[in-house]
Amino acid sequence: MKKIFFRLLAIVSVVLLARAAYLVLTAPPDPTYASANHDAVIAQLGHLFRQAAYSITWAIQLGYLAWVGLKWSKKPLVESSAADNGRG
Repeated sequence: MKKIFFRLLAIVSVVLLARAAYLVLTAPPDPTYASANHDAVIAQLGHLFRQAAYSITWAIQLGYLAWVGLKWSKKPLVESSAADNGRG
């Protein structure tokens, strides 16, 4: 069950990176200063890039959590069983 959870975190991380790439690549080009709706387009660009930045941040954090979790779930339980034998 732990491995499934951590693999799901890894998949979510990849999806967030794909979302960030999509937001950046599909953003409209910078408008010229002569256009009437310059401020509206700049506000939209700022919002899209902010969403992309948050997506990348979450992807990095969740990816690291998934990596640590997968390493932890593969770790053998020899250390804890050896400690239990020493007490008995």
